[in-house]
Amino acid sequence: MVLSGAVAALAVAVAVVVTLVTVYGSQGGGSGGRPAEPPAADEPYYRTTGDLERHADVVVRARVDATRETDQDGFPETIATVRVVATGKGKPPGRTMYAAYPTPGAALPSGPELTVRHEYVLLLARVDDGKYVLVNTIQGSYGIEAGRAEPGPHNRVALSDGLLKALGLTR
Repeated sequence: MVLSGAVAALAVAVAVVVTLVTVYGSQGGGSGGRPAEPPAADEPYYRTTGDLERHADVVVRARVDATRETDQDGFPETIATVRVVATGKGKPPGRTMYAAYPTPGAALPSGPELTVRHEYVLLLARVDDGKYVLVNTIQGSYGIEAGRAEPGPHNRVALSDGLLKALGLTR
């Protein structure tokens, strides 16, 4: 999916707002296809597994090789260099790719903090300039522990069995 100029501008605006206004609300159920209550942040939150997976252009199991911070798009952003281990959806641009997300810090007190030499499931959207960004700061990455995809503390939406199988993971 390539976003049009107006949609890409909106996506950048949402990312900027996320870095400035992040207030997380209480989380409800939502494992599997059951609805979950979204956090009170100004970014999309997907209530079901189907919605979450549908909004990602590419889903990969990847190892983080390096990260760097930048503000070239007008807000603090981290660019992770990742090595693709397996693909669950879409076609990544290569075995090595870049995944961008707002940098956690004063304006974004919590969010993804991808660690070098660790593996994650990354749910990525492709924007106009060809850059891949996490679908959102809460649900865009799942840590991998002992062959299982683990959602973050504010994410109650599980990944589908089919996606996990394609990535060589289990529930």
